[in-house]
Amino acid sequence: MTQLVLRRAVWRPLPPHRRRYYPCMAAGNAPWRRLRAIAADQFGLFTAAQARNLGVTSAALHRGAQKGELWRAHDGVYAFTDAAADKHPYEDWAAQWLALRPAADIAVRRADPDSVLSHETAAVIRELGTVVSAGMHLSAPRRVSVRSSTVHTYVRAIGQRGVDWDLVDGLPVSTAPRIIADLALAGIDGSHLGTVIADAVAQNLVTREQVGYLLNPYADRYGARNGTELAILFAEAAGRRLG
Repeated sequence: MTQLVLRRAVWRPLPPHRRRYYPCMAAGNAPWRRLRAIAADQFGLFTAAQARNLGVTSAALHRGAQKGELWRAHDGVYAFTDAAADKHPYEDWAAQWLALRPAADIAVRRADPDSVLSHETAAVIRELGTVVSAGMHLSAPRRVSVRSSTVHTYVRAIGQRGVDWDLVDGLPVSTAPRIIADLALAGIDGSHLGTVIADAVAQNLVTREQVGYLLNPYADRYGARNGTELAILFAEAAGRRLG
């Protein structure tokens, strides 16, 4: 007769490729704690690439989103939904900017941006004028390949921090002088540009002399003697006066 031998069960951890992490375990799970720390430093968001680097699978992210524990802010970009999670004022644009280089170190991208939010988008973020940003406007030194029809890209040098761009709520955003120069080159309606100019001058972000210099190349097109006169004309068309 065959004798059955009962053996005491021994717990063995699953190999890495079979482990699964779930958002509901975030409070006591190292990968999710790390993702929360990452999100806290980058607009309340983290990318699927960053999650994978910590061993969190795409399936776990999908389940978290289905259960309402995660919010899919953009393709491959997520946010936690609980009360402890931060929400960036321009979450959609922040998510799209993150998605351009989802595995990159955010500190490196902020110190030396590969692209900056510019044109109408920058004006909205800096609360200059009455322009509306239809989608996200992005400038980079080389062509940016994006599939979204709501992202408008421009090829130009990033320039110098504090002169051409600076960080606003953690995002690299064009400065007021750069915004005015970009919008003038893009041929935006003069009255809308006038509101941007008037606000920038009123907030001491740019001087009348600087604006005049920036608009000099376009004076002849509008029948103005110089850029300063053109700036005044644009502001008056918007019902504003330059201080």
